Amino acid sequence: MKKIVAIGLFAALFTSVFTANQQIEAVSYEANQSNFKYVKERIVEPMPGKSTWWKYLIKVCADDHSLAIAEVVLSSDTEILYQGVHKVIPKGECSHYGAVMKAKNGNTMGYKITQTHEAAQKILDSKQGKLNGSSWPEIMRYKFILGFY
Repeated sequence: MKKIVAIGLFAALFTSVFTANQQIEAVSYEANQSNFKYVKERIVEPMPGKSTWWKYLIKVCADDHSLAIAEVVLSSDTEILYQGVHKVIPKGECSHYGAVMKAKNGNTMGYKITQTHEAAQKILDSKQGKLNGSSWPEIMRYKFILGFY
């Protein structure tokens, strides 16, 4: 029972930190990760009748090997959406990630995909005292997504 309460409190704390952090960082997180070769399609369309809302969808395909995705971050000039997916895409298959997002301009829509091995390496580095460009909220998100407690 105590373990369930502790996990609930941790989740509530993580959510409050995550929400506060999301509001502070609402500047273009990463304009585009064009070097991620597994993104095969990127769709950005305006929502009919809504001038500042956009449909944003990316298609990720595992061409040469299975692909373990920890997190997908979708960003625009006004907001950032963190999607902790913790999913493996089998070789030869595809997966879609997307959202309806607020943006002043559709050209500012971007993404960042973190593979599971990258997230695990950042967690290990943080335990050794090396952040290497990572922030503590990012490390805590990865721990939560991958189940490191």
